[in-house]
Amino acid sequence: MRLNRIIWFLIMIVAGAVLGLYYAWIVNPVRFIDATFYDLRQDYKADYILMAAEIYHENPVLFQTMIRIDRLMENSAEEAVANAISNAEKLGYSENDLDLLYNLNNAVGGKKDETVEPEDIFIEYNIPEINHQDISTPTVPANEDFHNSSENPFEQGDGNG
Repeated sequence: MRLNRIIWFLIMIVAGAVLGLYYAWIVNPVRFIDATFYDLRQDYKADYILMAAEIYHENPVLFQTMIRIDRLMENSAEEAVANAISNAEKLGYSENDLDLLYNLNNAVGGKKDETVEPEDIFIEYNIPEINHQDISTPTVPANEDFHNSSENPFEQGDGNG
């Protein structure tokens, strides 16, 4: 009698699993509608840009690479690659992967360089010397009467307006 209950219990579990799979796969399956590359999470976008960088490294055709990057629908390709570099650095991508991303960044015209530490920046500023002899004179001499000159293009009656 106890064996009948166990068998009946196992039959019910299998039937429930079969009916559940039938409902989920046949009757009401999940439908992904209008999913785009834009909907990817930032880490997947970084992976996608890295794949585009790897393809560009093997076959350097910039036009095809730009089409691949434009699928992400970012504001610009430069911004998409810069975001990918930022996320790759946060996620700890390997140096080789980061080099590929930086090469792609240079190819698309991005402005972001490798992270620069403040102590690496040195700006040399030399104060220019002012020579008071080189200071220019006014453009209109003080003794010339500009308003009564015949060369005045704004003079009334000249046909200028």
